[in-house]
Amino acid sequence: MKARAGKLLRLLAPSQPNRATRRRSPRPGTPPDSSQWSGVARGAFRFAFVYAGSYCLTTPQIFLALRGGGLGHKQEAADAWAKLWSMRPVRKWVAAHVFDKELGERFDGGDDLNAWVGQFTWLLGAAAATPVWSLLDRRRTNYETLDPWFKVVVRFCLAGQMFSYGAAKAIPLQFHLPLTKLVEPFGNFSPMSVLWAQTGSSKPYQVLLGCAEIAGGLLLVLPRTATLGALLCAMELTQVFILNMTFDVPVKIHSFHLLLLSLVLLAPESARLAEALLSDRAVRASSTQELFRSPGANRIAAAAQVAAGLWLLRAQLRNDWSVWKTYGGGREKPELYGIWDVAEFTVDGERQPPLTTDVQRWRRVVFDSADAVTIQRMDDSLDGGYVAAVDLDSHSMSLLKMADPKWNATFALQRPDDDELALEGEVDGYRLRVRLQRLDLAAFPLVDRGFHWVQDNSYMA
Repeated sequence: MKARAGKLLRLLAPSQPNRATRRRSPRPGTPPDSSQWSGVARGAFRFAFVYAGSYCLTTPQIFLALRGGGLGHKQEAADAWAKLWSMRPVRKWVAAHVFDKELGERFDGGDDLNAWVGQFTWLLGAAAATPVWSLLDRRRTNYETLDPWFKVVVRFCLAGQMFSYGAAKAIPLQFHLPLTKLVEPFGNFSPMSVLWAQTGSSKPYQVLLGCAEIAGGLLLVLPRTATLGALLCAMELTQVFILNMTFDVPVKIHSFHLLLLSLVLLAPESARLAEALLSDRAVRASSTQELFRSPGANRIAAAAQVAAGLWLLRAQLRNDWSVWKTYGGGREKPELYGIWDVAEFTVDGERQPPLTTDVQRWRRVVFDSADAVTIQRMDDSLDGGYVAAVDLDSHSMSLLKMADPKWNATFALQRPDDDELALEGEVDGYRLRVRLQRLDLAAFPLVDRGFHWVQDNSYMA
C-alpha cells in the first residue's frame, strides 16, 4: 500500500528533467525529431485544439472570468466579446437548415437553444477542420512545441472558471436560503430550488466546496502542480456535472465542457495514471515539454503564470465580496426583516376569514432585503416582484411592481410593537387594512437546529 501511495505521489509531483534532457530540448518553432506521435495522437490533438479553442473563445463565462469578474465595464466588455464571437449568422443558418428552428436574440450562456446550436456548430467545425489540418500538415511528426502553449491556455481558462465558481461559494454568494423558502411548500420547489436551498442552508458546506474549487484552480496555474490540479478539478467537476444533470440546473453544457478541459489536460498523463493505480511497476518520468529551451526563461514563465493566477483569484474575490456586501448575506437587513403572519385582513371594512379558497387575502408578507417584498396568498402561492419604500419616521410604506411601473400602492404604517405591524391603504381600488405579526425564525428547525456532536436519537423532523 505504501509503495502504491509513493508511486502516486511521484506521478503527481513535478517532473525534473535532467541536464541531458534539457540539452536535447528543441528550439521553439521546430518540432523535435526525437519524438514521433502516432497518427491517432496527432489527430486527437488537432481536434482538441480546434474544438477547445472554439469553446474557450466563444464562451462569455470564460472571458468574463479572465477579466477578473463581472461588474460595470467588465460586464459590458464580456457582453461585447460574446456578441463579437457568437457568430450569430452561422448559428442562425445551422438552426434554420439543420434543426428547422429560429434562434432568439438573447444568449446568456446557459442551456438554451442558442447554446446547443452553437456547440453543434463548433463540433462540426472541429470535425471538418481536423482532416484538412491533417492533410496540410501531414509531414509533421508531433506538436511538442505547440502542445505546452495550448495547455497553458486551457489551464488558465479552466482555472479562471474554478476561481469564479469557487469564490462565489467561499464568500458565500452562489447558494442562499431566502426567507420565502421557509414558508413555501416543499412540493412547489423545482429540483434546482431544492439543490440551492439545501446547499444554502449550510454555509460551512458551501464555503468548503468553494475552497476545494479554488484549490484546484491554484494548482492549475503552477506548471509543476498542473497534473494534480487537473485531477482535482476533474473530480470536482464530475460532481458538479452530475448535480446539474440530476437537479436540472441550466449549466449542463458549460459544466460538461469544463470537465472536458480537465480531461484534455489529463489525457497525456493517462498511461502514467494507469501505471500508478493499476500496476506495481515504477512510474516513468513525465515527458511534458517546457515552454522555452532556457531553464531561466521557464522559471520566469512559471512565476508569471503564478502571478497571473493570483491576480485572477484576487480580482474574483474582490468582485464577489462587493456583490455579497451589497446584495448578498452581508447586506444590511431592513428594519422590517422577517416573515410576518397576517393576523387580520380587512377589505373595504369587511374582515376576511383565513380561507384557503380566498385568492385575494394575504397569508404572509416577507421582507427579505432592503427593498424587496413578497406576498404569500392563502393558497401558499408567492407573489414577488414588489419593491417597497419604507419610511418609519413618516409612518408610510409604498409598494411598486417591477413588472408594471404604473402600478403603485401607498400604506399608512403603524408599529405598536417590534413584532406587530398595521398597514392601511388602497390597492387596486380596494381599501385594505392589514394587521401582521412577525414570526420567530427560531421556530423553523432548518434555521435553529444547528450542529450536534452527540445525538441520543435520530432527528428527522
